[in-house]
Amino acid sequence: MKIKLKSLVRVIGEEELAVIPLAENEYYVECLNFYEDVEGGRQARLVVVVDKYGIIRQDQVNFIKGKKTFVDAIGVEDDFRKINSVLKLDRVARMFKVPLYFDIEIVEKPDVSKRGIRGLYNYLSVHKEIDIGKLRGLVNLSIEELV
Repeated sequence: MKIKLKSLVRVIGEEELAVIPLAENEYYVECLNFYEDVEGGRQARLVVVVDKYGIIRQDQVNFIKGKKTFVDAIGVEDDFRKINSVLKLDRVARMFKVPLYFDIEIVEKPDVSKRGIRGLYNYLSVHKEIDIGKLRGLVNLSIEELV
């Protein structure tokens, strides 16, 4: 996936979510997130996390909280196709903009009522497990900074 960063962004809000790291480029990390789009839902979506301090663990699911904005993205469908070859995705979010989270912090005790966390639990209740090792290096993240 390729994301296009603008020098100024509008903060939409703050969100707590579970992320599975897929690829990184400098301090940007492309992650898979399962979102409860409807009650009991487990819609897969791609998100990008700005991890300036290296707090995202690459070998596990991370629970984070951060400020949210959206950035333009190219190649989302291709990345989902690659992910779906090793991990069953029931529903995917079709998007040309992806959420970008910054000023993040690790959440030790996640609030399971949050939709960005509940979706992971809904996914695991159906599919039982996620082999994170198979997801690493499957996709690439590139960054284009717009002036």
